[in-house]
Amino acid sequence: MQNTLFNLLIIRYGEIGLKSSKVRRMLEKILSKRIIQMLERKNIEYDKLKLFPTRGRLFLYTPNISRAIEELKKCFGIVSLSPAFQITTDRKKICETAFKIAESDLRMTDTFAIRTRRVGEHPFSSQDISSEVGTFFLNNFSDKNISVNLSNPNHIFYIEIRDKDTFLFKNIVQGAGGLPYGSQGKLISLISGGIDSPIATWLMMKRGCHTIPLYCDLIPYTTNADYDRLIYVLQKLFQYSPDKDITLYRAPHGYILKQIREVIPNKLTCIFCKRLMYQFAEKLAMKLNAKGIVTGNNLGQVASQTLDNLYILNQAVKIPIFQPIIGFDKNETIELSKTIGTYSESIRQVPDCAAVPEYPETHGLLEKVLEIEKEHDFTTIINEAFQKIEKIRISIS
Repeated sequence: MQNTLFNLLIIRYGEIGLKSSKVRRMLEKILSKRIIQMLERKNIEYDKLKLFPTRGRLFLYTPNISRAIEELKKCFGIVSLSPAFQITTDRKKICETAFKIAESDLRMTDTFAIRTRRVGEHPFSSQDISSEVGTFFLNNFSDKNISVNLSNPNHIFYIEIRDKDTFLFKNIVQGAGGLPYGSQGKLISLISGGIDSPIATWLMMKRGCHTIPLYCDLIPYTTNADYDRLIYVLQKLFQYSPDKDITLYRAPHGYILKQIREVIPNKLTCIFCKRLMYQFAEKLAMKLNAKGIVTGNNLGQVASQTLDNLYILNQAVKIPIFQPIIGFDKNETIELSKTIGTYSESIRQVPDCAAVPEYPETHGLLEKVLEIEKEHDFTTIINEAFQKIEKIRISIS
């Protein structure tokens, strides 16, 4: 029995099952909706999605199991998936079906193990079923000289008995985990096409946040190459959301930077640039009812990300600033970028920002920064730039 003959997909969730009954039901409902949205985005047909009364499982009946797996392994909230075969709970039928699943896999002198899990009341134990199926294999595969190895087998076959239904499978595909996308509210993501900010965004998406990308365009101090790179990155990144398309907000931050550079010390350029990015993001958050800002800050990585300077930046706004990769090693961020598929685009070379000073301040003083801001009307500049914000629809499907 090949995978193409499996008749459903077992979808497992993790920490959702640890919530209270009310919260669990709410998250299960959102996860079910996200699953359907992701299937429909790729035009993947399905017959039904069933939530089993026992916690931790959903069952998707679809003729397109392979395509469904490729899409749903990117659905936040799903811990793992398995193509499975469903039968009624009958001991003889379990042995015969397990044999059919195994016959295309077991080769000469292979070793195997049977893993059985049982939920509900039955006149037998999980160990009884594992033993019976194992004995059935040994008797019916005697010509292959196979043997049982419970610690390190060549093949593992799984049996999951849930009351009157039994599910048999052999593969477990890892999912993205986390919480269903959008279940925890909205955030504004200060994002570029580089490695760090997309990963920070992805991590908050994984925790159930609907993230709204905000790109602070630094033209004339950069080129359109940075923006073009970002579009490719976003199309990869938001494959993990259920959206067919997303809205990117493009802010004319070069317009802001050009004006403030005339009145601030050159070495404080990066600090003021980022503080005004935060304030712009806060203004957008207020408009869109978002509850915070996501950044790709990583402690000590560049001049603006020293502890002193991050302290100054975090005082720029009143809403929370989320920095999920703040303690990552660079290699950890790179590996995650490769895993989710943004790395090859993020490393595309683009010109550096021409406004970065030769010797940027690494240990700024908040008092000095606030004094300069008090002397100059930066709020008016932000408000003017906000009126010029551009909304761009990006297709994800």
